[in-house]
Amino acid sequence: MAMKYCNECGHSLIQSLHPPDPRPRLTCGHCGSIYYENPKVLVWCLAHCGEKMLLCKRAIEPARGLWNPPAGFVEAGETLEEAMARELKEETGIDLPASRFSLYRVASVPHMNQIYVGFRAEFDAEPVLNPGPESVEARFFAEQTIGPDEVAFNDMIPDTPADVFARLRTRDFSVQCLTFRKG
Repeated sequence: MAMKYCNECGHSLIQSLHPPDPRPRLTCGHCGSIYYENPKVLVWCLAHCGEKMLLCKRAIEPARGLWNPPAGFVEAGETLEEAMARELKEETGIDLPASRFSLYRVASVPHMNQIYVGFRAEFDAEPVLNPGPESVEARFFAEQTIGPDEVAFNDMIPDTPADVFARLRTRDFSVQCLTFRKG
């Protein structure tokens, strides 16, 4: 939902141009404040132990009952890695320092006005899992034990389960920048 009122003075906002910027921007006709709509940033994690990947069964909408990697929005004042550490703890109970995450994927999702930053975390042994209120269950999956139709947001996550398992086998964790467009 677009903003309707100015955060500075409370007057109504209108769309107007501010050359040389070619895009119309929400602008307060009273005090002149300009509001920019910027994408939301989400983090997600390919957490794995050997050739098994960690997924969480969603307890909340959207996609309640489907599996997805630990993920969530970055909060104000957090680094990307701090947000990932917080989300991992909230959804799985795993307390991992921010320094243990390696950049894995960056994906632009312009039709949703979002940017997904994917990290990777590797475990020598499967940690004890204690899902939080956003996850009904969390567990490590081996290949062939989870299908794409069981994964939430499969059209938006940078890797399908098959792609992830192929990378786990080959140990190819090269960083990629991707774009996902609607349709």
